[in-house]
Amino acid sequence: MPMPNRPTMTTGPADGVAPITVAEHATVEVDLAADVAAVIHADGHLAVSPLGAGRYRLRARHRVGVLRYGDVEVRIVPKVPIPRLLYLAAHGRLDAGWRDLETRLASVEDPRSALAHVMVWHAERALRPTPLQGYRTEESSERHLRGRVLFERQIASRAGVAIPVALRFDEFDLDIVENRVLLAALRRVEPVVDDPALSRSLGRLRRVLDGVTPWAGGRPVPEIPWTRLNERYRAAIRLARLLLDHGSLEFDVGSVDGRAFLVDMPRVFETFLTASLTDALAKSGGEVRAQHPTTLDEGDEIGMRPDITWWRDGRCRAVVDAKYKRVSNANYPNADAYQMLAYCTRLGLDEGWLVYADLDGGRPVSQVIRNAGVTIRVESIDLGGPIERLEVSVRALAEQLVVDRTQAEKLRNRHRP
Repeated sequence: MPMPNRPTMTTGPADGVAPITVAEHATVEVDLAADVAAVIHADGHLAVSPLGAGRYRLRARHRVGVLRYGDVEVRIVPKVPIPRLLYLAAHGRLDAGWRDLETRLASVEDPRSALAHVMVWHAERALRPTPLQGYRTEESSERHLRGRVLFERQIASRAGVAIPVALRFDEFDLDIVENRVLLAALRRVEPVVDDPALSRSLGRLRRVLDGVTPWAGGRPVPEIPWTRLNERYRAAIRLARLLLDHGSLEFDVGSVDGRAFLVDMPRVFETFLTASLTDALAKSGGEVRAQHPTTLDEGDEIGMRPDITWWRDGRCRAVVDAKYKRVSNANYPNADAYQMLAYCTRLGLDEGWLVYADLDGGRPVSQVIRNAGVTIRVESIDLGGPIERLEVSVRALAEQLVVDRTQAEKLRNRHRP
């Protein structure tokens, strides 16, 4: 079935609401009604400080997107261009098609609208030329035999009645996890789209998936094994996961209804870095694990989950902590280093990597920890530059992980008695 043409761009809400715009981790001063200011303070997405005479200071945190409080709309704009944010979220292929889409999205200031366009774009690619089909196991009572008879259920529930028969059988159809997740994401984004053309495109895509059961809201999206058969779905599913697991919510506080579409930037950066390092380290063998659970103490009381670990031959070979922004805290000014030292201690490594997306103008500096034999290496990845440079930086980091690990093991073997 042919896919619909891509819709035209839209940059703002159709109802004419003048949005309040603030950059992530920045502030803006605005006039607000007291009940609206109370709702904004209560939901916690923005820090609210009263200035007097109905004027308030809003401070954005690490989430970006669109918030609606009655007739007030707040847009939290990421430091990186919105198309780049969505590239990071989907971690798709860098090709002529994406370059064209990124160029056309360059003027879009509304993250919600931009995400809807990118969701449509990736869904079209995933579903072209036709949606993927697969086998799924069903259990039901039928009048005709097929598959396997569930004798225990038949005896227990039918009390000797022969028909219908309790069966377990395989169906080959569209109702597979990939299509279910994709449909749920399309349905999630459709109600917040103001552009009629884009709404029609989303509706056509949903009709392509007619007969598919949407993935249930609130259930985590499972990890999907990728093969040559479903590889075309990968970027669309990554974006759908962002929507379903972290993207949007609705709330109702006091007298003002609220609606939000928000993206957690630290989570996006961590997910992108994990996926990129997984691809880059594939040729070196082993396994990249995200959020590997372990404990620091022998009593298993102090839990920890390093962001990214690389395992080979049954041993952890490298640990990476993804840090979207260097956090300054007067009480714990070097918390990142303390955390990495704990990871290296537990995993038996003599070095660990802190990888930042934002060093606030600072330069990466590696640190050797006294009396521990551990080096904490610091790296910075520029998310706002050309995508080619971004991808090269990640590949260079992966190569450095492999080289440093190989050199450390050679040195350790050389000094063994």
